[in-house]
Amino acid sequence: MLIVVFVVFVSIITMQLVAIFTTDAPFVPVPNKTEDDIIKSLELKPGSILYDLGCGDARILIKAVQKHPEIKAVGVDVGFLPYLLAKFYTRNHKNIEIKREDIFETDISEATHIFLYLYPKVINKLILNIQKQCKPGTRIVSCDFELDDISPTEIVELNTTSLRGKKLFVYNL
Repeated sequence: MLIVVFVVFVSIITMQLVAIFTTDAPFVPVPNKTEDDIIKSLELKPGSILYDLGCGDARILIKAVQKHPEIKAVGVDVGFLPYLLAKFYTRNHKNIEIKREDIFETDISEATHIFLYLYPKVINKLILNIQKQCKPGTRIVSCDFELDDISPTEIVELNTTSLRGKKLFVYNL
C-alpha cells in the first residue's frame, strides 16, 4: 500500500513539474485569503455566468456558487491534475461545469463574468479571444496581473502579507 501511495505522489509531482515547464498556465492556486475579495469584485448577480479560465482546483467557482447559488459557473483547465481536482471538488455542485479544454479555444461567448489568475503573457494573448467572443458589459477580474492595452475600471489593493494575491484588476468590456 505504501508503494502505491508513493507512486501516486511521485506521479502527481511529476505531472505538476511537467505542466510548469510545458504549459502557458501552470496550476498555482490563489491564496485562500483573497477568495472573498475576488467574489466581491466580480459583482455576481442572479443569472450571472462566471467563467474561470485556468480554474485549477475550482476554488473560486465553489466559493462563488456558495455565495451566489443562483449563478452558473464554468471552469476551464487543460491540465490533467487540476481538471481531476476540479471535477472531484465540484461533484456536488450542480451549477458548476468543469471542462478540460485549451483556454484559447474554449467557447466563452455566454460569459457575463470572467476570472483570471494567469501570467501576463497569457492574459494579454487571451484578451483578444475574450473581446471577440464576449458581449459588452462582461466583467473581468484578474488577480495580480494587469492587461497591457486596456485600462482597468478599478484596482483593488488587498490587505495581505502573501507574495501572491496582492491586487485585483477589474475590467468591463
